[in-house]
Amino acid sequence: MGPSFVIEKLEFQRGDVWQVRFIKGLVAFLVGHSGAGKSTALEALLYPLGLTTATIMPVVSACQRIRLTFRVAGTRWQATRDGSNPRTRVSVKNLDDGTEYSLPVKNAKAGEVTAGAFAMGLLDLPQAVRGATRLDLDGYYNAILALRQHTIASAFLGGGKDDERVLVLEAVLGLWDTDLAGLEKTAAEAASRFKKAKADLAAFKKLRDKGKIADPDRVRSDYEQKQREHAAAAHAWQKAAAALNDAVGEHGRLVALHKAADAERRKAAKQASAAHAKLQGAAAEHARAEGSLGELLTLPLEDCTCCGQPLPEREPGLCRQCGQPSPDAADQREQKIAAARAKVERLRLKLRHLEDALAVATAAADNAEDAAAAALKDRDAYDQHHLQPARAAAQQAEKAAHGLSREAARLKQWMESSNFINDQQQVIDASKAYMEQAEAVRDAALAAHQVHRKELIARWTELFLARLRQINPAIETAYIDPADFTTRIKERAEPDKTFAESSVAGSPKVVTNVALLLSLRDLGRTDPAVRVPPLLIIDSPLADLGAVDQATGLRLIDTLIDIADDSSSDGHACQIIAAVNDPLPRPYPDVREIPLSTAHRFFDHAPHSA
Repeated sequence: MGPSFVIEKLEFQRGDVWQVRFIKGLVAFLVGHSGAGKSTALEALLYPLGLTTATIMPVVSACQRIRLTFRVAGTRWQATRDGSNPRTRVSVKNLDDGTEYSLPVKNAKAGEVTAGAFAMGLLDLPQAVRGATRLDLDGYYNAILALRQHTIASAFLGGGKDDERVLVLEAVLGLWDTDLAGLEKTAAEAASRFKKAKADLAAFKKLRDKGKIADPDRVRSDYEQKQREHAAAAHAWQKAAAALNDAVGEHGRLVALHKAADAERRKAAKQASAAHAKLQGAAAEHARAEGSLGELLTLPLEDCTCCGQPLPEREPGLCRQCGQPSPDAADQREQKIAAARAKVERLRLKLRHLEDALAVATAAADNAEDAAAAALKDRDAYDQHHLQPARAAAQQAEKAAHGLSREAARLKQWMESSNFINDQQQVIDASKAYMEQAEAVRDAALAAHQVHRKELIARWTELFLARLRQINPAIETAYIDPADFTTRIKERAEPDKTFAESSVAGSPKVVTNVALLLSLRDLGRTDPAVRVPPLLIIDSPLADLGAVDQATGLRLIDTLIDIADDSSSDGHACQIIAAVNDPLPRPYPDVREIPLSTAHRFFDHAPHSA
């Protein structure tokens, strides 16, 4: 049996509040009718470990973080993962010693492991590989850790790919042998080399029979002709490559010219904008000066500014408004008028100068714009009419040269192998001898492996039959195929049936899936080499049983509770977490029921966490 794996609680952060659901115990049933959120909870249960195929519902993805607290072989761990962004890193913490790890979900860098691979290491699950099939945490989860609602009553062990399912079971049964896998790879490579040597000889003979391979003198003549053609093609390639280099250089020069012209265009446009701004400022200043001069030239008012009555005549030298002595009032006014006129004239001259400067800057900007456009046009035209044709010609010449080189090499091989058939036959004989030796070594190892495999599957079949009869006493025989682990089951007064042939009514497929995974854990208790994790998550084990066969449903519940009573090799029992629609028919000691409903959902109405 693999190390114990017990889930303690699942916490989730919604806003600033953490909520919690305690599993508590080795047998936990989520009880509630459809729509209460049971499947949503079970799908999210192992999501913090880095699963990528779990079905995450909106209520789960709305959580900022989801945290799973669990024990593996007695050591307490905590895994935290972002709910809204499943691609962020997973935080895994050892609660016993405080060690913490930040792990990617996918695409680990050199020296890193993914969160799923880390969890596989904790559970002692090998990262087995065969051909294109590579096991990860999701592969184990879908095949042996969970029976999900959408497949439990219709698909064999999760309904994944056959190659992956077989490799998962071989890995946990201890049947995946790296040495044997190496021997199989060596034998396959030897067989491939042998086939290639035979195919090369057959191709040579076919060409010879068709007259395409003549006598050695003909081959030598063809080889020399191909050499000349290759030399000419190589020379043409070099010439085209040199022309391409020249074109690239000229194109680079035109690009540099365009960049310089464009920079000059931006500079001239900036200068024209600055000249226009200066002109606008000078025009505004000139207008203000003319306004001030106009005010001075306007004759003084003849009425009092306070009461509005006509001002009286006063003696010379007195102010008509206040009557105070003001001998220089007329002279001061003339002086102000003169100064204002001088300022207006000065600003008029400045304005004319700025208008001339603006005209010069605008003309320079237009010229720079034309120059930049011309440089861009030259660059693009050269690229279209010179650079691209030169590149295409160089590529075509390179392709032709390489093609002729391969043909010349093949002719050279045939020319140098005047006794090609005899030499190739020796290669075939040597390849065949090596292949037969590799296959013999593989077959010897495989024979011993098959004996052990059949013995192990025979013990598993006995346990499988016992679990089947515990659920359905009408079952007479059961068989597990040692090659692909498919099953055949015979009930009383019925022929034996494969999983695919089983009917849906009464859900014999559910019973098969549950019994097979329970018996796999039974096998793990008797054989230390079987490294199956004790945890089992089952969504809707009573699918289609409640209305058809209540007795079978009750026996199935009893069987699930029964396996949690047995201890694993490290002193911890299996943990069963399941979801059912109806409350359990009677009280069971040490069995926890978590009641759920549409008014009391798993996530929405969970208590707050301390």
